[in-house]
Amino acid sequence: MNLEKVRDKVARIHEKGNVHQHLDLIAGLPYENYDSFAHSFNEVYAMEPDQFQLGFLKVLHGSVMHEKMKEYELLCQNRPPYEVLSTKWLPYSDVIRLKKVEEMVEVYYNSFQFSHTMRLLVELFPSAFSMYEKMGNYYEKKGLFG
Repeated sequence: MNLEKVRDKVARIHEKGNVHQHLDLIAGLPYENYDSFAHSFNEVYAMEPDQFQLGFLKVLHGSVMHEKMKEYELLCQNRPPYEVLSTKWLPYSDVIRLKKVEEMVEVYYNSFQFSHTMRLLVELFPSAFSMYEKMGNYYEKKGLFG
């Protein structure tokens, strides 16, 4: 994918101000590990979509991903939504870490409740991803999930 081209298209659409943009990232894709996902997260976050969706790969029966399960050491739920649990590159522990980031993005970014605060807060961290990661860790430590 040509990321520069995507950035340009997203910016051009954003300039018009008449389209609500949703940008998605999918965790669990082949060859992607925790660090490369974090990098992708920061790239997409910088595009300032209206909604930023973090999803997890669904491994559907009959799909190419299902056929490559052994090769990719892919483990997934055995019932719908057949979500990825781990891959050769992304262990289960990292999937759980990404789930916490996903929840924080939903609570803070996609809710629009703290948009000004979040713009200021992100400047205190090395990256947007690290901010959401730290927030997820705080929630877990304080028992705030669920």
